[in-house]
Amino acid sequence: MRTFTFMKHLPLGAIAVFILVNPLAAPIRAAEPLPQPVARWSFEEQAAASVHDAVSGIDDRIAGRFERVAGPQGAAVRFDGYSTFIVRPAKPTTITDTHVAAQPDRIPRLDGDFSLATWIALDAYPWNWLPLVDQSREDQAGFSFGIDAFGHLGLRMAVDGGWQAVTSQKSIPLKQWTHVAATFDRARGLAVFIDGEQVASLAIAGSPTIAAGTDLIIGRIRRPMLPAPSDAIHPLDPVWYSLEGSLDELEIWSTSLSAAQVREIREAVHSQDLPSLHWAVLPSGPPGPGRFGAYPCSLAYDSGWDRSRRMGPGSDVVVRFDESAIRLVFWQGTAFEPAWVTENGKWYTDEFLEAYGPPGCTGGEDCEPMSDKQTRYAHVSVLESNDARAVVHWRYALTETRNYSGSFADPESGWSDWADEYWTVYPDGVAVRKQILWTSEPAEWAHEWQETIIINGPGQRPEDNIDLNALSLANMKGESFTYAWAPKATDGFDYPHGPASLPNPPGANIQVVNLRASHRPFQIVSPTDAKILPYNGERSYSTFEWWNHWPVAQIPSSGRPALAPDRASHSSLSHIYWNAFEKTDRSVTKLLLDGLTTRTASQLVPLAKSWINPPQMLVTGAAVADGYDPAQRAFTAHVIRGNEPVNVTLQASHDRPLVNPALVVTGWQGDVRVDLDGVAAEPGRKVRVGHSQQLTGDTLIVWLELESEVPVTVKLAAR
Repeated sequence: MRTFTFMKHLPLGAIAVFILVNPLAAPIRAAEPLPQPVARWSFEEQAAASVHDAVSGIDDRIAGRFERVAGPQGAAVRFDGYSTFIVRPAKPTTITDTHVAAQPDRIPRLDGDFSLATWIALDAYPWNWLPLVDQSREDQAGFSFGIDAFGHLGLRMAVDGGWQAVTSQKSIPLKQWTHVAATFDRARGLAVFIDGEQVASLAIAGSPTIAAGTDLIIGRIRRPMLPAPSDAIHPLDPVWYSLEGSLDELEIWSTSLSAAQVREIREAVHSQDLPSLHWAVLPSGPPGPGRFGAYPCSLAYDSGWDRSRRMGPGSDVVVRFDESAIRLVFWQGTAFEPAWVTENGKWYTDEFLEAYGPPGCTGGEDCEPMSDKQTRYAHVSVLESNDARAVVHWRYALTETRNYSGSFADPESGWSDWADEYWTVYPDGVAVRKQILWTSEPAEWAHEWQETIIINGPGQRPEDNIDLNALSLANMKGESFTYAWAPKATDGFDYPHGPASLPNPPGANIQVVNLRASHRPFQIVSPTDAKILPYNGERSYSTFEWWNHWPVAQIPSSGRPALAPDRASHSSLSHIYWNAFEKTDRSVTKLLLDGLTTRTASQLVPLAKSWINPPQMLVTGAAVADGYDPAQRAFTAHVIRGNEPVNVTLQASHDRPLVNPALVVTGWQGDVRVDLDGVAAEPGRKVRVGHSQQLTGDTLIVWLELESEVPVTVKLAAR
């Protein structure tokens, strides 16, 4: 005969068990009865910003942003990681509390044996110690039951005036409903339990030193704390945070439960009945290829994080490609830092302009858009989007985390450093990044222009996204070399074993980042004085450098090592240094060719040549040549007579090849017919035609999917 057990939505202080058994089977030992709790929150309320303690009858306020979610027993409360907490004031604060005002203690007086238990689902480990339930005062009185930055469960409390603590070596799993409990016995000491198993204990005799008159707080720290590990963060600023996850069925007893009783509470809910939880996914728009162009949109990430934002619809931008599932994403979760996303969802970015440390950035050590947690200064807009190309503008301030002040502030005008970036993107997945830095300090040492950064989604380690043979470099001769990082040998917090330098090949100006994807990020700069240096020198729990103060994170920090793959995070591999394209008395401009490719580093040499040393351009007919503009990756001309035919000859050769060229003709009116070497070329996949309407007139853009080392003639005529 089969045996069935049913346990769900149990009454207060009791476990109901209904068993149908074989009468010939051995007798089953009766469950040890549970004592009545002195406080119990079931979190079943649906509308009010409060939770009800069924024992005392008190409704406790939920502060900050929260949401109701499914829990192990009915509803649960999901905390947002920053603002959410539940508080029980030690003294009545409103007229609604008058019915319990006569009680000697609004908070259970735990001056003897006691126990605490709850169900928890962690979305991320806390930045440092986080109380699940806390009534403590200055580590001298009371208790704190919670989790540390590695997910270890602990009970900290004052016993006979001395602060004691017990912490598990086992971590609470992420994205999984888990039952946790703690007990204190005046004769036996402290113990903590994970899913009914005792995982740590501390033998000590004595009585609790209570924190009378202190509020009870659920799910948040009592005062700002430094993120852990505090010796590796910067700046050294304490931060506020709360539980990043969900709570259900929180109970407190004024007696010490036995290990069997704790286990019975856990086993009252079957594991197969627990709600499933999923990792948030970095948002990049609809899956698969789509019509080429730049699209303003609203990218949804995680309900708790999304609700915290104060940004209007259409604030994000995604550039899609019709030949591939790759895309270029400008998302507020990265402060709109442009990120290339591969066909299988790997994220890559070339960083931003940054000033670090004094004398430029004196407030918070790192002045950069990464520190603009609320995107107060950063914004993105689409300047052009048509079948031939897209142009996206990203503007931001170089700001710090403490006061949102900028770097190199001008003492006379008050202007600090600002940047404008113009991303000109073509259908082949190649973009020109034009960076303009507006500054009072244009010296080379003052700013950083590029950093090779991989963005890891929640639940991902850097090793999930980066091949150990992480960087391939090439020079204009086609010589190449690939650099590897040694796999991490231990779980400790130590220095990655990457290359100490990147000397080969000599004069490298082409870089390919070897992600675990078919399409891999690449960067090309002018070879004059170019150098590529490895990023190293910071300890990590990964094979690669690894931090999670950005993206997404809202703590005011510009440097916090990731301790686990719980949050969105990033890793850095190298820096590229190269000469300016233009300089004025108040600005510096640099150009970077950037994108995703299936080619090797040496196979990108023709593309590099076509941009750095393009063919000569000869224009006849109704237009005049303006020359090649590397900031647009385009041959440019302007119309001088109506819409008469224009002939453009591009004198391609082995040393000056053509790779997917673009023609930009200002003043062109109406539709166009394109002939290639005397043969009509209809608009389609290989010939893209776009029109850009500007305040000063119209512009024609023609992009060609074409590689050639011999001259090519393009004829433009009115259609």
